[in-house]
Amino acid sequence: MKGSNVAAFLSGAIAGGVAALLYAPQSGKKTRKQVREFVNEEMGQAGEIVERAAEKAKNAMSRGVRQVHQGVSQAHEQVDNEMAGAKADLCECANGRKE
Repeated sequence: MKGSNVAAFLSGAIAGGVAALLYAPQSGKKTRKQVREFVNEEMGQAGEIVERAAEKAKNAMSRGVRQVHQGVSQAHEQVDNEMAGAKADLCECANGRKE
């Protein structure tokens, strides 16, 4: 949802800027040049926003993957410990040490 809000805002900003330039009292050549410059500047800023968002998403994904790997490692360790305890209990039962 957040990304669609940013896209809507940028689209509105560009449309508003273009409309303002088109209704300005000056020559068509100068207006087209201003529209081109304005759109290029806004597109550059939009590109920077997208790059920052992509970097944040990449970092969040990396953190999530690390956390999942840590959780899996801890689960494996816990299972191994439980299995070792169960094996020890079975051996004691087999040897007649436990009831």
